[in-house]
Amino acid sequence: MITLYRKYRPMTFNELIGQEHIKKYFEKSIEKNEISHAYIFSGPRGTGKTSTARILSKVLNCKNPNGHNPCNTCENCIAINNGNFMDVIELDAASNRGIDEIRKIRDAANFRPVSGKYKVYIIDEFHMLTKEAFNALLKTLEEPPEHVIFILATTNLEKVPETIISRAQVLQFKNITENDITNHIINIAKTENRNITEEAAKIIARKAKGGARDALSLLEQLLKFSDNDITQNDVIKILGLFDENLLKDFINSIYNGNNENLLKISNEIFNEGKEIEVFLEEVLEYIFNNIEKSENLSRDIHIAKKLSDLLKEIKYSENKKILFDINILLFAFEYNNVQNPLQHTNLNKITQYKEATTSTTESLTSKVLNILLNKKEKMDLGLYFALKNAKITEKDDYIKIFFKKENLLEYQIVKSKSTILELFYSNLTKHLVKIDIEYEDNNDDEMRKNNIIKLF
Repeated sequence: MITLYRKYRPMTFNELIGQEHIKKYFEKSIEKNEISHAYIFSGPRGTGKTSTARILSKVLNCKNPNGHNPCNTCENCIAINNGNFMDVIELDAASNRGIDEIRKIRDAANFRPVSGKYKVYIIDEFHMLTKEAFNALLKTLEEPPEHVIFILATTNLEKVPETIISRAQVLQFKNITENDITNHIINIAKTENRNITEEAAKIIARKAKGGARDALSLLEQLLKFSDNDITQNDVIKILGLFDENLLKDFINSIYNGNNENLLKISNEIFNEGKEIEVFLEEVLEYIFNNIEKSENLSRDIHIAKKLSDLLKEIKYSENKKILFDINILLFAFEYNNVQNPLQHTNLNKITQYKEATTSTTESLTSKVLNILLNKKEKMDLGLYFALKNAKITEKDDYIKIFFKKENLLEYQIVKSKSTILELFYSNLTKHLVKIDIEYEDNNDDEMRKNNIIKLF
């Protein structure tokens, strides 16, 4: 069975989704017979780079071109569509990145085409070539045979040497708009004798993030799920997405400091086996999709930045739930205890803390608290207030930080930032300081087992 993205791959420039500037460029180039010996197609994945390369290779070798489009009926077009035309050679640089492969291309390029007018080399992800391979390719690009055309596709143009870029026409492919992808999905569903609601198609388009190929892969999953019409609820359920009301509830729970509901939402996500990264991505999308309606723009941007940082961190964590729980509770704690330290309503509270700290003897801990307070960053202030609820004793190069049962959240915050604290203390003393963080109920194994949920 042919996958949808292969089945509905564009066959002409007119069928290419979006990329109007690319269509116009080649329309004029073909009409004026001004074809370059080398092109670099740069842009996000799934935006039509390889499809455009094949369309161009067809129209240049087509026996009966239809203006700037190939006919798709002559033997050359059919052979290229089937992937067995000898004069169109495709190479994936991700698995063929060495100098030997490029040398073979360089040697074969000297021979004239067998069946067509041009010999076309399509090298995908060519930024992955080795340095030696790039040098070998550069030699061919400097003195190209007139019958050879190179089409080099990449998702990372910044990794391509300037010497290669300067010898090719660079065409930048853009992300396809959500509107274009939505219409494309609806049309293909109709062609497959299926119906999909516009709301469902919009969700798929949004999740595809500008890539038509990814959109069709998602649509294929949904078409296989049932024989009925595809609705918004089907998309949410099958693709493991989240209802908008849950996203709204999560954000409001942070702003309202509703720890119990935050942990309830966390349990729901993990117990259902859904991806926490997907949840965070959807929360961020929800915030920015509603940014124009925001009643507190600075607040929403701030929490979006926090969640974005958490998303990056959680992708590489072995214990995603603990990291997620601690951070969302920390966000709620900070927002409801500190909010914006630059706002007048909170300046008095912070000033009072600062005055109380500086009036005490200049212990190491008081110096650390001053550092955290003066940095005026949310994470530092969260750590600051957590330490204020601890009993701290100092003896030589040993610091003991003790928390009572009612300060479990503060204990978790300080525990998660223990390395930072050690650095602060050690920098002040100019030598290594040992920190011991203790909790009144010292059954850490049981806490980890229950993910600290029952204690809130």
